[in-house]
Amino acid sequence: MTRARRFRLYSILMALALLWAALPFTRASASEYDPAKPDALEARNLRAESAIVIEQASGEVLFEKNADELKPPASTTKILTVLLALHLSQPDEMVTVSPNATAIPEDASRIGLLAGEQVMMSTLIRATMVASGNDGAIAIAEHISGSEAAFVALMNEAAARYGCTRTHFANAHGYHDDYHLSTARDLAIIAREAMQNDEFRRIAMLSSYTMPATNLSKERNLSSQSRAFMAQSDDNANYYQYATGIKTGQTSIAGYCFVGSATKQGIQLISVVLKSGSAARWTDTRRLMEYGFSQYVSTSVSEIYKQNPKAINISGFSLEDADLGRLELNIRKKDPTADDSLVAPKNKLDDRVKLYNARTGIEYTRTLEAPVEAGEVIGIMTFIPDRAGAKPVEYELIASRSIARRASLAPTVEEIIAYSDADPNPFPRFSLEFLIIVLLPLIAVIVLSRFIYRVITKQRKPKLKKKLEYRTRYYR
Repeated sequence: MTRARRFRLYSILMALALLWAALPFTRASASEYDPAKPDALEARNLRAESAIVIEQASGEVLFEKNADELKPPASTTKILTVLLALHLSQPDEMVTVSPNATAIPEDASRIGLLAGEQVMMSTLIRATMVASGNDGAIAIAEHISGSEAAFVALMNEAAARYGCTRTHFANAHGYHDDYHLSTARDLAIIAREAMQNDEFRRIAMLSSYTMPATNLSKERNLSSQSRAFMAQSDDNANYYQYATGIKTGQTSIAGYCFVGSATKQGIQLISVVLKSGSAARWTDTRRLMEYGFSQYVSTSVSEIYKQNPKAINISGFSLEDADLGRLELNIRKKDPTADDSLVAPKNKLDDRVKLYNARTGIEYTRTLEAPVEAGEVIGIMTFIPDRAGAKPVEYELIASRSIARRASLAPTVEEIIAYSDADPNPFPRFSLEFLIIVLLPLIAVIVLSRFIYRVITKQRKPKLKKKLEYRTRYYR
């Protein structure tokens, strides 16, 4: 083959390759993930063998991939270990680390506890979560139940009570055991239960922790693998701004796992990825979260109120009032930072209004009568969120305009009291009206007394007795 023919053949092959790459139905294009279209997520866009994302408040499953396949959960096991520790112990309890707790395999993750070391329970819980310490998990289990085996029995009971159907724990930490298995769905259920605990939510957000000095060790600085997902830095491409926790896990058999949580505009999600890659677990989690967020619409109580503001009727209004006493109330959130978001699926937008109606109440702080000044606070509206740990949010309901009082209207009790308090004369002014007011009760008493007297002393007239007349009889 001549050089010219080889060049032509090479040119043809290159042209065909470019044409194939440009075709829209190629395999490469079909499996690509488009970040601009998060709602187009498909199972093949995830590296994880098993995955799920749920809405935290309702537990509704939004996306899943092999979510019921049995997988080793690795150190995501410690979510339940820590949750039970929070339920079954006091923060200030002192835990003495046993030799058994420190006798863990060389390749196991650890805090670095020493036999005989005394650690406060609140400290041990945080260190166990952040460092993913197997020694800490065993120390917690032995302190609460006397032995790790007894504590594991509690774990399995709790998992079943929460609704897990395919989970069996063999230890308190997640080091590989052939009988230590769970599913993405069950781990999401456990994480959802844990995130309803205020203290757990605070612990779940820790990506680093300074463990105070103990009787056998100086201060220790601990760091979590989830730092790659939660800690912002210039060189951290895996950082996700909406992340709020929770727990990583990794063994050679389980692969790289992560149970995560994220919050955006009041939408709270929980995701699970099992047997993913070192960096892929963050990519998978981000894609799951973005898909979940795309399925919801978020607004605020204030915005819904403004669409249909409260209107009340004010009594005693001036006859010149064009709206005849009808007053529309504006709204102002007392704490501007309070979270009053309302979330609903895109296909159920009416649910937001239903939630708003069911969880708001109004209490008026003054009588609904004129006069009213624009900007005056008329009442307080309270909204009670349905999210775990959320506090009630209060709003001031404010008069949108002034309403004058009718001039001929009798004074109110408040006005009479105010007038009397402002009068320098302690006695009422003398007038004909005052004289009538004073004498009228006296006259009424006299008339009533006279009437009662007449009724009591009235005597009936005695009946006249007929005189007996005797007639003389004559007999012949």
